[in-house]
Amino acid sequence: MKVLWIVNMVLPKLADHLHIPHGTSGTWMYDISDRLAKMPDVELAIACVHGDKFAKYEVDGTIFYCLPGGGRDMLFYNKSYEKLWQQIYEDFRPDLVNIHGTEYTHALSFVRKYPDVKTVISLQGVINRIKDVDLIELSKWQALRYRTIREWMRFNGMLEMHLIHKKNAKSEAELLKSVNYVMCVDSWHHAMALSLNPDAKRFTVNYNLRDKFYTAPKWDPETADKYTITTNPGGTPLKGLHNLVKAVAIVKKFYPEVKIRVPGMKQKNGELAATSGYAIYLRKLIRRLDLTANIEFLGNQTEEQMLNNMLKARVQVIPSAIEGPSLVLREGMHLGVPTIASFRGGMADFVEDKVNGFLYDYQEYPYLAKRIMEIFESDDLAKQLSQNAIKKAEKAHNRDNNLKDYYDMYRAILSE
Repeated sequence: MKVLWIVNMVLPKLADHLHIPHGTSGTWMYDISDRLAKMPDVELAIACVHGDKFAKYEVDGTIFYCLPGGGRDMLFYNKSYEKLWQQIYEDFRPDLVNIHGTEYTHALSFVRKYPDVKTVISLQGVINRIKDVDLIELSKWQALRYRTIREWMRFNGMLEMHLIHKKNAKSEAELLKSVNYVMCVDSWHHAMALSLNPDAKRFTVNYNLRDKFYTAPKWDPETADKYTITTNPGGTPLKGLHNLVKAVAIVKKFYPEVKIRVPGMKQKNGELAATSGYAIYLRKLIRRLDLTANIEFLGNQTEEQMLNNMLKARVQVIPSAIEGPSLVLREGMHLGVPTIASFRGGMADFVEDKVNGFLYDYQEYPYLAKRIMEIFESDDLAKQLSQNAIKKAEKAHNRDNNLKDYYDMYRAILSE
């Protein structure tokens, strides 16, 4: 079975070979790609956009193809890729193609070139929904007002990204309508696939986590920082960090020592660095609410740093305005970190309210504040949520079961 993956990033195995840093997204692909490549009847090739020329590598039993270009070549349709896809197809001759994610356009050039090749799309974020909520409470005037000089020069601020999302939603719709198979993780993915291509056959296959999360110790309230909150990387309005900040302003009235630790965003001179328009908006909000000393921005985190940050937290909050399965949420729950998530997207499938975590409506930050304080105040509640979260996550992220589901999905598609 020859399987070609089309991905949106350079996976770690290739990154190490090229001596470049690991990316921070797409981590659910790490383990499953390694395991698939080691199966005796699977030959795996992975294509991505990277570098200044077309290249082919073989690393530890996996073939990698690099299409030349960068983020712009993924966001905007690049017709020259059609010839490169022909070169890859004729070199590898895949039996099946697995496209991971629909947010970018480089995979569309493949399905236009080879509409009859059996292709399954693994859904991640869905631009057709993101375009409706990506600015959230911010008006278009605010999106234009809060900008860095770099964003003015490159025309890539919040407003431009909103317009790009609207444009790329059409490409995403075409991509999904061009295939007969879609891989979903949860009910939200199924709903999105059903709305965009009701004729596609849908499979349910779960994610594998990063390696260290399977061997790490579980969360312990005795070693966690009593009033510390961890969250997902919050670099865009979509991730809802501003609402968590508003909630913590309420919590601070009762617990002055409360702290949020935010991965992904950078800190400079003791406060959030103004690296984007959204960061400028957030920094003004944090100053107005007198929370500068209560929020620490950690920058990009390694796998081990993310893990340790979660284990030290009393509670994990995922405040996104829209979210698919949220790997950060699932990794935290696998460790047993008491979790609160907005009732959005795939998170509502994974978090059972008052059983293995708390759910709240995205904009109801006073309610979020109350739930945070309940976990601060009760070790018994924190332990109950923790234990139930571990049960849920360990079942969902069983490596062997998920590998079998991937393999069975590929076999089912090839047998039709």
